[in-house]
Amino acid sequence: MSRRRIYGLFALVCLIFGSTFLAIRIGLDEGASPLFFAALRFVSAGGCMLALLLLTKRTSFTRLRPLLLRSAVLSLFLTVGTFGCMFIAETRVDSGLMARLDGAGPIVTAVFAAVLLGKKLNLRHGMAFVTGSAGVLLMAAPAASRSEPFFLAMAMASVVLYAAGNAVYPRLFRHEEDTVTVSALQSFVGGILLLVAALMLEDIAFTSAAVPALLYLIVGGSIVAHTATLVLVREAGPVFASGWLYAAPVAATALGALVLGEGVGASDFLGILLALGGVFLLNRAETVRTGA
Repeated sequence: MSRRRIYGLFALVCLIFGSTFLAIRIGLDEGASPLFFAALRFVSAGGCMLALLLLTKRTSFTRLRPLLLRSAVLSLFLTVGTFGCMFIAETRVDSGLMARLDGAGPIVTAVFAAVLLGKKLNLRHGMAFVTGSAGVLLMAAPAASRSEPFFLAMAMASVVLYAAGNAVYPRLFRHEEDTVTVSALQSFVGGILLLVAALMLEDIAFTSAAVPALLYLIVGGSIVAHTATLVLVREAGPVFASGWLYAAPVAATALGALVLGEGVGASDFLGILLALGGVFLLNRAETVRTGA
């Protein structure tokens, strides 16, 4: 894949993911129970993607079978763990704060990549992580200090599990295995597991007012953005792909303030500049692999 397309995908992921935190909060505020809301999102998105792939003969049940177990393992990180924790956290944590906490993702991803993939990190990586994380800390600290510890812990668990999933993906799947198929399958399986968890752990609730947020999360957040992220992981590596976690909080903070009236202070603006600086430095540090 060309460098231009890789950066285009990166920008798309930043834009969409920056708005999904808001969509999650809106759906929860409209009465959806967190695990059931997450389950509906991923069962629907994964099911739609699998149906389209089967109808267009891009895949078949025979080709899906050897991917099933590995996709289920991946879903424990990327869908069940990440979004189960995130949806629970956002019942008490501002959408902007959730996005800002996600800015710690590149550092955690780099640690997992170094341990699991033998990724070599250099001084530029260190500068990117320090700059970006300082920005995230400035944006997150005021709101985090007012959050309930359990829900803050759920938010941080979401960050760690997402980073682990990005690092695990290259160990589970070969480069030639179709990323879109893997994304669809892990979303669907993860959604089923979330549905089981919802039936066991919470009082199921969903209202018609939450439907627009659900539809946006299905199409934008799951079908488009998550597939694009896995393509970035495959083409540019997990550390570069995780760089959206520095940029998305900027969009999420702005949307949270404009739509939900979430507070924004001077530290947020300085944090935004540092977070974007982290993205720039990370792009300079990473050698983006390009196709022929």
